[in-house]
Amino acid sequence: MNKKTNIRVLVVDDDKFMLEFISLLLRELGVSEVLVAEDGKAGLYVLSTQVTPVDLMICDIEMPGMDGVEFLRNIADQKYSGKIVLFSGVDSDLLKATERLAIVRGLQVIGTLAKPVMVGALAAILEKLAMPVLKTVDPSSFKQIFNAEEVRQALIDDHIDIFFQPKIAASNRRVTSVECLARWRHAQFGYVTPDNFISIIEQNGLINDFTRNILKKSTQQLDVWLQQGLDLKISVNVSMENLDRFNLPEIYQEAVQESNVPTDRVILEITEGKLGKDFAQSLDILTRIRLKGFGLSIDDFGTGYASMETLKYMPFTELKIDRIFAHGAAEDSSTRVILESSIKLGKAFGLNVVVEGIENQADCELVAELGCDEIQGYFIAKPMLADEFTRWLIEYEKNNKNYWNYR
Repeated sequence: MNKKTNIRVLVVDDDKFMLEFISLLLRELGVSEVLVAEDGKAGLYVLSTQVTPVDLMICDIEMPGMDGVEFLRNIADQKYSGKIVLFSGVDSDLLKATERLAIVRGLQVIGTLAKPVMVGALAAILEKLAMPVLKTVDPSSFKQIFNAEEVRQALIDDHIDIFFQPKIAASNRRVTSVECLARWRHAQFGYVTPDNFISIIEQNGLINDFTRNILKKSTQQLDVWLQQGLDLKISVNVSMENLDRFNLPEIYQEAVQESNVPTDRVILEITEGKLGKDFAQSLDILTRIRLKGFGLSIDDFGTGYASMETLKYMPFTELKIDRIFAHGAAEDSSTRVILESSIKLGKAFGLNVVVEGIENQADCELVAELGCDEIQGYFIAKPMLADEFTRWLIEYEKNNKNYWNYR
């Protein structure tokens, strides 16, 4: 590979691993210059400083702060004339809707990519440009991010760490619980988020061991906090691929009891988008999980399968409203209507309602005003390792003591 393709590419994504990985792939595919930005605002700044135009922009649409839709609106107003590729881990219909929006705004979208990005798909995108990818490059020769053996070895070597993102009560702003989020501590890429490797785990029969490991580590940490006098619950994500065995309730109960934690301190979050895979079996297993004392949360509500039927039949205790129905709701009347209706629906079913993805004070105050129970998002705090969370909690409680007393 002794000759570079003379194009300039800007990659915009809040995932540092994905920035580094896509940059690596682009350079391997012969791209001469790769620029990166960690969010929409940084992307606008990078564009404003360029003397030579950016030929191609690869932009995530789901980012904290300025998301991809806002970013596209801004570059359309600035008459950006380069090509655009949109990519994200969101549902394909939402990615397609964003593509149509960008085209309506006059932007030149030449394709979309789903996460995790594969080198073959990226090479096909480059082929659409005026100066194509080097013909000597064989996309099939590149490793597709990670393989099953790497992930299996990471589990064996205990390279999966837990990050904790707090939730606060909307009524008094006290920290009530934390969501436990897996991160792969990778020697080359640093901490890697699950959307870059969870599909490999699911496709290679590793998901049950992975989830049990996350549950065990999370409850062990909860036990430490409870012994320290912290009144907390935890939420742990469960893949629908886990719901393939009828003894799953016993497996989870045993994992929690080994950590001396009551099951009613643990909420299992199930993503709505996959609930229709085997409805009867899912209902059987989830009902028995509830009988063991666990809480059950329907995650990403409103983005997936048959919401009304799900709420009617499944024994959920909590409804978690996806960030796309909360972000910017204080300023956008349509978003507010959807948000308010979702909160009312959850309350009508007697569920604890959590709104996630809150990134500014206006949206935080709005969701509290609309009657949600708990709030989660970067406005409260980012995900943190356990020690960092403990330090953050001490500082948070000190700064908010006057608010609680006033309430």
